[in-house]
Amino acid sequence: MTTPHEPRQPDVPHDPIGESLRAFVDELLSNAIVELVHTPLGDDAPVQPASVDAIVATASAELVAGWTTTLTVGFGAKSASRVESVPDALRALPQAALRAGAQFSSMAGLALSPAIERALRDMVVVELLTQHQVDAVDSGSPGEKGQMVACASSTLLADTLEYLIELSGTRVEAHNLTHGVVITDAIAHEPRLQVPYPSGLREAKRSPLLFDGQRSVLIVDRAGRARTELQAHRLDRLHPSSAPLQSVEREFVDSGSLVALATRQLGGIGFFLREDRSIWTFVDGQPLVIRRGEHWTAFPLWLARAIGTRIGGGAAVELIVGAALLVSVKTGGAIFAIVDEAASLGDVVAAKDRFDLRDDDPQDDGNEQLAGGADMRPETKLHHLIDAGDLDTQTLARLAELDGATVLDRDGKLLAYGAIISSSDSEHEGARTAAAKSLSHRALVVLKVSEDGDITVFRDGAAIATLLPSGTGRR
Repeated sequence: MTTPHEPRQPDVPHDPIGESLRAFVDELLSNAIVELVHTPLGDDAPVQPASVDAIVATASAELVAGWTTTLTVGFGAKSASRVESVPDALRALPQAALRAGAQFSSMAGLALSPAIERALRDMVVVELLTQHQVDAVDSGSPGEKGQMVACASSTLLADTLEYLIELSGTRVEAHNLTHGVVITDAIAHEPRLQVPYPSGLREAKRSPLLFDGQRSVLIVDRAGRARTELQAHRLDRLHPSSAPLQSVEREFVDSGSLVALATRQLGGIGFFLREDRSIWTFVDGQPLVIRRGEHWTAFPLWLARAIGTRIGGGAAVELIVGAALLVSVKTGGAIFAIVDEAASLGDVVAAKDRFDLRDDDPQDDGNEQLAGGADMRPETKLHHLIDAGDLDTQTLARLAELDGATVLDRDGKLLAYGAIISSSDSEHEGARTAAAKSLSHRALVVLKVSEDGDITVFRDGAAIATLLPSGTGRR
């Protein structure tokens, strides 16, 4: 209730567009706090929302006549992430969302149909990708060389996305199509043949088969002209210093590793339509946002940096995050954990599952070399056969495919794999979730990969973030 000396605050406007944008950004960044605030046009900017401990990015625009709409993205005090861990490409999200909303301003105050909601969300992603800038090359635009310019226009990005959505509903010879394209100005000379993308290839039904994103990627310039292909076995054709695909990248090839590599070497923005009909976007060699069905989510680029900040760093962070992402786009689930020291495992992990105790088997009578290891436990014999001295992401992901938890110390030394973690809560929730929660009481951090590809981060017995939700990791 206001007093005679207090100005009456006007009612908050009905803003379906703003609310839809807030909900979408919240869906994209599942571990962030997203706030939408309206203030009368001309008033001071709103104060930091109480629920936000640290602001990542904020932007304001007039979506409703006479009102300033402010969209703020931040993290709470207990979040798994920190501001410095968020990639620059995602910090433009509030501004991109409001730019997209401004294009629907004619519908301000009106209820949004499902079709309009989908179009609005797709446009937010288009505007987000439009914010990605690259060094201009001499492509015929006077005065641009050496400057930072938008990698692609919103029209080209929107047309590309529409084409990929169209292809996602197409089958050839009883198989879903895949397609890879990179928009970049890495090719400086003018083309001899003008082939606009995607309109110039829509009638060429074989084009997705030729540029499937796994063996070959189509290169399109900033003007929207299809230029050439980049083949997986000839990566040095456009980039002479290119190295062959690494083993872990070959594991990811059906998830767009060739497209990712092309964006890392040539710059620009990459798109990959997977066989499961999801659409992945890549910037600087990393997946950025993923579309499955009609839903988008941001790929957890910041996960390794966020966990490293939380636990004080260590070589194990990059290992378990890379392995978790590898498992998330393949089959099965996994549990990964980092502990400060091996002694903290105590009675949580049985001695037979301890890789680091393979030389301390209590059943060993000290004459295993003479007896051929006959007195060793079966598990201990396997430990001696595993090559994990110089652990890499691919090996770690392979070990994690076994039932049980895979545990590393902070320095990346393997302590256990296939470790069965007992928990009293397994009757009330999934066994893998219960095990991850129980283990997180002893570990610095635990990552649980579900059968659907979700990645949940646990600390101190609680889930603090869920990434790639609703099975976005794989079908």
